[in-house]
Amino acid sequence: MALFSVHTNFTKSLNEFNKNGIEVILYMTLIVAMLVLIYKHTNNIGYKTAKRRMNMEIRNLIIAMIVVECGGDPTIFFKT
Repeated sequence: MALFSVHTNFTKSLNEFNKNGIEVILYMTLIVAMLVLIYKHTNNIGYKTAKRRMNMEIRNLIIAMIVVECGGDPTIFFKT
């Protein structure tokens, strides 16, 4: 269990979580890992690159959604 804690960056001991909480975290981790692998294979890139690019794309998508929801124009935000 200590190895699992290190891999998932837990700051709490696993003893402080209940069974349902651990299952949710485990399933979410597995789903994200599968999505990263699909992204990796689709774009023919390495795992670290896939994680980094996917993170950037999701962040940009979330920011665009926030800007649109606030009544702004997302093209203004992405200008360089």
